[in-house]
Amino acid sequence: MERIYSYSHFLIRKQRFLLPVLLMIVSICGGLFFPQSTSAHSYVQESSPAQNEVLDKAPDKITLLFNESIQPAYYQIILMDSSGKKIDGVKAVIDSKNAALLEAAIPVKLPDDIYNISWKAVSGDGHPVEGGIVFQVGDGAGKKMSDAATTTPDSKSVNPLLILMRWLQYTGQSLVLGLLALSLFLLPAKLRTSEATTWMRQRRYTLFLWIGMAVTVIALLIQLPLRIAWNADIPIMQTTTEFTNTFRETTFGQVWLIQIITAVLMVIVLALYAHSKLSSSAKRTVGIVAVVLMIVQLLAKSLDGHAYAEPYAGIAIAADFIHLVSALVWSGALVAMAVFIPRIVAPFAGDERKVVYWSIVRRFSWWAIISVAALLVTGIYGSIIYLPSLKALFNTAYGLTLLSKMLLFLVMAAFGAMNYVKGRQQKEELGKDLMWEVLTGFVILMLAAALVHLSPQAGPISNGATPKQTVQTQEVDGYEIKLEVPSAQMGSNNFIVSVKNKNEAKPVDVEQITLTMNHMDMAMAPTEILLTASDGKDGVYQKAGMVSMNGNWNVKVHILTKSLDTIDTEFTLRVGS
Repeated sequence: MERIYSYSHFLIRKQRFLLPVLLMIVSICGGLFFPQSTSAHSYVQESSPAQNEVLDKAPDKITLLFNESIQPAYYQIILMDSSGKKIDGVKAVIDSKNAALLEAAIPVKLPDDIYNISWKAVSGDGHPVEGGIVFQVGDGAGKKMSDAATTTPDSKSVNPLLILMRWLQYTGQSLVLGLLALSLFLLPAKLRTSEATTWMRQRRYTLFLWIGMAVTVIALLIQLPLRIAWNADIPIMQTTTEFTNTFRETTFGQVWLIQIITAVLMVIVLALYAHSKLSSSAKRTVGIVAVVLMIVQLLAKSLDGHAYAEPYAGIAIAADFIHLVSALVWSGALVAMAVFIPRIVAPFAGDERKVVYWSIVRRFSWWAIISVAALLVTGIYGSIIYLPSLKALFNTAYGLTLLSKMLLFLVMAAFGAMNYVKGRQQKEELGKDLMWEVLTGFVILMLAAALVHLSPQAGPISNGATPKQTVQTQEVDGYEIKLEVPSAQMGSNNFIVSVKNKNEAKPVDVEQITLTMNHMDMAMAPTEILLTASDGKDGVYQKAGMVSMNGNWNVKVHILTKSLDTIDTEFTLRVGS
């Protein structure tokens, strides 16, 4: 009774500090897990026709050069005229010599008009991307770029179930790995005999093992239709028709097959492992086979993510794999320790119990130290290669989620350090502190699942409680310059520029205004919009222009007045959600 009271008192005391901290971090990341849209992982570096290009004669093909290889499935190019009519026969193909080049022949001669190219693709790291390009042929049949029918929808949001299933997969895998690590490696040799492992033949150990595998398999099965629906942009009920295409052409499909096959094999192997009549040596061999199968499963997973699209993919994949294995082993072994150490040492008493207990803890401490070192090194490496700048760590969804994961990692490492000290002192057992270390570990796995579906290259996030700025004003040398983009969305937009002499409180007549737009998150070619005196009057000028990608844009404004004065200023425009 006294022990129960002491444990309850411990929980109340710890909750005053730790639970609010964990809840705060989870709530901060809650809005980051499910952003309104996912930013592009691949983007068009160069295109022909180019954005807003005016061609003297009709092109015979469309070419889009991406910054990285795209996957040979779920890509398309749609060409439409200014009325929204689709040009038939335009079929996209990936160049056989360059997997980053998407092309489409135009089978008919295009008459003078304004045209819109709408494209979709799946980037090398498995994320769907899309965009649009407007161009003009000849005199445009007397039309303007704004007359083009734009069908470039906002980027698709990630289905929250995808992140949840990824987290459940990690949770199940960590539980299985932790249970196997405890019985195969953390126990001293004398505790691995048939006589000393009666606790493994009890219902609880087998139950935990099968729960871990069931969660892993179910999460994998549910991920398949969810991922196909996301990549192919189709309803979930129609995904069965895309199974073959997904397995044959996409990295995710091939990785999923490897994972589900190894999972089925693990079910068979674990059934043998849980068999009570096996000898100790045979059981150990079967257990090691199960660990190898899990390692293969995790290595396959590392091929489907940000690392796969990196220039030095081999190093990035290895780092991602080591990072994941370290996190899962550490978290899973903690659960196994918290649940089963009392049962393992139950047959012992006095000094013998103490020796057995702390021998297991010391072994785990070394595993924990190695895991911490691996997580630290691979985590720093991942931050360097994935994040475009240090600033992105603090103002992007990916960066803030990663930062939260780092903070929780430090909390978990602090718990580990406390347990290591206790292991050296061998005074107080670890049962009370392990619960918080386990809880922290599973929150970290949740953050890791979210990072898979967030783009490191995404633009800064904005406060969801306030609308994006569609009207901005700058004061330059006595002039008041106002930029207004009412819709601020991917596709056609109206750009309204107002120029006023602040000192004289009257509008300024201009000769021309040049807007030069550069994407702040991706190395794209700049977009230029030219407004002339004929595009407005009384200091207010308006013209339509095409924005080909969501995200943050730097807009440089160069104004030449009728009196030949020049005015230069800059704005930041956020496009999309």
